[in-house]
Amino acid sequence: MSAFVLGLTGPIGAGKSTVASLLRAKGAVVLDADGLVRAEQLPGTPGHAAIVAAFGPGIVGEDRAIDRAKLAAIAFADPAALARLEAILHPLVRARVQAAHAALGDNTVLVVEAIKLLESPLKLLCGTVWVVTASRAVLLERLARERGMAAGEAVARLAAQADDAMFRAQADLVIENDGDRAALARAVDRAWAALASSSPIR
Repeated sequence: MSAFVLGLTGPIGAGKSTVASLLRAKGAVVLDADGLVRAEQLPGTPGHAAIVAAFGPGIVGEDRAIDRAKLAAIAFADPAALARLEAILHPLVRARVQAAHAALGDNTVLVVEAIKLLESPLKLLCGTVWVVTASRAVLLERLARERGMAAGEAVARLAAQADDAMFRAQADLVIENDGDRAALARAVDRAWAALASSSPIR
């Protein structure tokens, strides 16, 4: 036996990180795939070495750190570059998630928060998949307000991800997040209670 894995996904700007924080407060262990990606871009890691080899020394600053904004601009402007970057990082992230899963005991919920969860073998680890979503207008407004993205950048980021229909088709639960944090918290409370009643977190 091992921890129960809850996959948490949805488009950028939907509110996955907020849901993850609410689940952490309920006792879940949360792994943020984007955080693991950042860890694999630190100097001295296999990810750092592979990315510099693939994209050249121009993406590295004087401190040897990868310029994430510069790398993102390259990757999200070219599907082939994005695929090359994901081919480097995704196996490294999977290895970290699998190690954490193996280290956790029974009666623990491991939340894996990842935008590309549905396209990844990580989905096979999940006992359930929750999708957090919002209308396109709300997503674009949040990306502009909370992340300072220009309209074109926000549209490109959304285009590089699964569309709304794909997210919904593969979800065991969809959490609509067009409202405020209080409404989202109530939705998470209901979903957590339903999960608890089905036994994996008792």
